[in-house]
Amino acid sequence: MSHILLYFDPGTGALIVQFLVAIGASIALFYKRISLKLKSIFGKKQEEDLLGDIDIEEKSDADKK
Repeated sequence: MSHILLYFDPGTGALIVQFLVAIGASIALFYKRISLKLKSIFGKKQEEDLLGDIDIEEKSDADKK
């Protein structure tokens, strides 16, 4: 019968906990950026540009007189 003995000393345990906390903090801080990136990759493509529905009238110098 084989026995697998695993031992984590306090330094290794602290390293693992620190790693998990760093991953959690990174996800929490950059959630918006990550979600926007994923939406741009997997989301629907927009046919129109952002300012496509805004009507802008340009007046020439002849119209002003």
